[in-house]
Amino acid sequence: MLSCDTLAVTARFCAQGSNTMAKNSDRPLGEAQPLIWFPPQDHGDGEMVECTYISIPQAAHTYGVLGSRPYWIWGFEMGVNERGVAIGNEAQGSRDESGEMQTGLLGMDLLRLGLERGATAREAVEVITGLLEQYGQRGNASRLFERRYENSYMVMDPDEIWVLETAGRRWIARQIHTYGAISNCYSIEREFDLCSGDLEQHARENGWLSPREPFNFAKAYTLPAPRQTNSVTRWRRLNRLLEGGEPQSILGIRRMMRDHYEDGLLKPRFGAAYGTFPTICMHAMTWDACQTTASMQVFYHDILGPMARHAMSLPCCSVYLPVYLTGWLPACMEAGGEQFEETSLWWLLERLAMAVSADYERFAPAVQREAAELEEQLDREAKQAEAQAAALMEQGENGSAAAVLNRMMESAAERAKAFAQRHFEAVRSQLERDGGVLGPRREFLEDYCRRTGMELV
Repeated sequence: MLSCDTLAVTARFCAQGSNTMAKNSDRPLGEAQPLIWFPPQDHGDGEMVECTYISIPQAAHTYGVLGSRPYWIWGFEMGVNERGVAIGNEAQGSRDESGEMQTGLLGMDLLRLGLERGATAREAVEVITGLLEQYGQRGNASRLFERRYENSYMVMDPDEIWVLETAGRRWIARQIHTYGAISNCYSIEREFDLCSGDLEQHARENGWLSPREPFNFAKAYTLPAPRQTNSVTRWRRLNRLLEGGEPQSILGIRRMMRDHYEDGLLKPRFGAAYGTFPTICMHAMTWDACQTTASMQVFYHDILGPMARHAMSLPCCSVYLPVYLTGWLPACMEAGGEQFEETSLWWLLERLAMAVSADYERFAPAVQREAAELEEQLDREAKQAEAQAAALMEQGENGSAAAVLNRMMESAAERAKAFAQRHFEAVRSQLERDGGVLGPRREFLEDYCRRTGMELV
């Protein structure tokens, strides 16, 4: 099972006055997801780009892109380009999924290609749909299990937000004018703006709608399978959290991305880390489940352009760090592979989250208190750095502005490393006094450590 959750809010409904998007990337266990920056580049005639499974002709020019990428995949789970286009994707399953026999592009490949080739959200939608129609979407998206799926996308720029949903090589798109959320269930029903030419005809020819029934994309194309239907709860939860009269703030959106249904019928049993129900901040109960591996927020500054706040590993045990498109990233944020490594910020925060999960109700409160304090400090310092950088840019000192933002990123990353290491040592010392990892998570964590080369005690 693979799952994610993505939301977007238009500027009119956002407290900071800009279009805003956030995504939790839920992926197979132990799959590091570092941040990567690829600079803009011109390409020669006949050049090919090697994606995860297939190669396709390269574009004449690709924009600079920042992406959160599973370490072994060419594409991104989420990202933003230098022009301000941001995209996040969701795994889907349609009635058409078994009809594609040719190995094609992964949804994550299509996401990165949309960022590299699209100067606006609408252009990125056109890039993705054009490549989808030409190459299809088929390939195993997991190193651990057989996981093949179709995709939905949230596509944003400073002016527009689009939802794009796909089924086989067909697609449908709707522009968002207030707020919207996507999960692992189709969200577009009767109202849409763009679609494949034969989308409705194909559904009716296959008997997926009653003869006199109005066309409803989600109803017609949804695969009757638990991975689709079980996601409706999370999708509705996100939409419910987005409802209300007050504009959404960056802090409020972070709370949504850390949500475990704490206030309702589906509230956690035995602590959020037990994974009783699939939640927006996703915790795995078993090795074949998935878990949130990264969380990203993207929004816009009037002068500096697109910027992000990024939390590695589970956001409920992590810290959202400021990230800018300066062409540079701290080395610890770029590191992360198949096995645990001390130089990787992703792995350090993942180790902390796994240690906390041994007894979430006992260990999480202290970690979350300090994470909130650190985030408040970083947000305050980031605003100061952004104001300083904006003033420098207005004076034409772009290099000095980038240096200010780079120092902010470096400082934030170093403090996040210290946070992860300090709290891990505190939890480990308590586990050792207890006689090791005990309780209902013991077997799960022992297996996790064996597979990833990580030690908790």
